[in-house]
Amino acid sequence: MILQKAGRLLATAAVLAGIGVVAPVATATPAAAGAYGCAGNLSYSKVVYGNRNGYTGKMGTLYDYYDGTYNCSVFVKYAWSGTPSFLVLYIYREPNDGTFDSDDGDFTTYAGPVRIKAPGTCVVEPLDVYTPGGTLAYSGQIGPHSCG
Repeated sequence: MILQKAGRLLATAAVLAGIGVVAPVATATPAAAGAYGCAGNLSYSKVVYGNRNGYTGKMGTLYDYYDGTYNCSVFVKYAWSGTPSFLVLYIYREPNDGTFDSDDGDFTTYAGPVRIKAPGTCVVEPLDVYTPGGTLAYSGQIGPHSCG
């Protein structure tokens, strides 16, 4: 009886230890492509910090995925997450041939996805992040990156 209980405890501990090892990996991927409507593998990410009107804190992270044909990008908010604020996200090929995709509006968690067919080229994402009160907190372009 005692050996059975000990065996069950050890089995339970092994399962829990396995979950403990797996859980951080599963929860440490907030940028899972499917969660944002993208396909493919993560090819690039960049944390964005405020650079306008006195804002210097972390605004969020840009994630770019590549499926072998299309680059797909999203910007996930850190600042004011859960509160609507205006975001503008574009994606284009570099060199710029005039083809682009964009997403803008009042978002609570992320902007995008934006996609462009870009095998063999780099991509660039211009991004604007506004405060909930409408003040520009970040403006710039990310890239070129994911070249090839």
